[in-house]
Amino acid sequence: MPESNQKQMPFPSVNALRSFETTARLGSVTKAAEELHVTPSAVSHQIRKLEESFQKPLIDFSSGKATLTSWGSVLYPGLTDGFMRVREAVNLLGEQSQIMSLTIAARPLFASKWLSPRLDRFWEQHPNIALRMRYLTELYDSTSYSADASIEWSTEPPPNTLCVPLFPAALSPVCSPALGVDTRAENLPESLGDMVLLTESNHQNDCWKDWLRQLDAVDFRPERTIFLDDGNIRLKAAIDGKGIDMGVPIFLKEEFENKSLIEPFPKTRLEGHYYLIFSDQLNDSVKAFRDWILEETNTDRLNV
Repeated sequence: MPESNQKQMPFPSVNALRSFETTARLGSVTKAAEELHVTPSAVSHQIRKLEESFQKPLIDFSSGKATLTSWGSVLYPGLTDGFMRVREAVNLLGEQSQIMSLTIAARPLFASKWLSPRLDRFWEQHPNIALRMRYLTELYDSTSYSADASIEWSTEPPPNTLCVPLFPAALSPVCSPALGVDTRAENLPESLGDMVLLTESNHQNDCWKDWLRQLDAVDFRPERTIFLDDGNIRLKAAIDGKGIDMGVPIFLKEEFENKSLIEPFPKTRLEGHYYLIFSDQLNDSVKAFRDWILEETNTDRLNV
């Protein structure tokens, strides 16, 4: 077989990747150093090495806390999923009879922005549950999808499923201010006619269609649509000015504050909820996750 002409990037050190993932998950070099049992300077050094190897900034510390850059947001979800699998494998080598497995499917953006930063608390409360998280890019089917439960966004409770609502979360178009989108609501949807809409290929979960229905514009067709099933990649494309994404404003406060994104039509949000969806046979690990995540969402509401 002929060799590829494309030069392969050397694989970064596992220590550098682990330092980056832990800092991104905990939002602090100091906390990451405590978890990894090294000094903060060692963590910072590993992150700098990783950034040098990619030749891209991954974490911004200018605000006094660790904030993912657009490049870091692309790298982080895959790493946190991978290290969770490593943790699961290590746990399975322990007291096998006491370990319960649990696989949760979640949208990439929800997983990276909301769920992953909280998982340490789940592991602390349930050390006997080996949790695996998989990215969900299609509607969950409890009869065929290889997961015990799913976290999904919907305008109403998903039909023919057992589910519990987690918290309300509206969707809204978001884009780079560099696009120069006409923000006057009275000019919708015609003002989007020459814009690129970023969406996912699953037409059963077409949020753009539902949003346009609110405007009585179901027949509107943009000049071009780009299909990207990973919400984190769609978000980065929006930040880079490649088009307009349907985002979750409550997850994008940092992007709005640093002006990498704007919400051009805040009065036309599509209201909905995140739901935890599961099959009719709840095992102990699913029950534990259900109770934990409901406690987390209640805590969020109390702190608002």
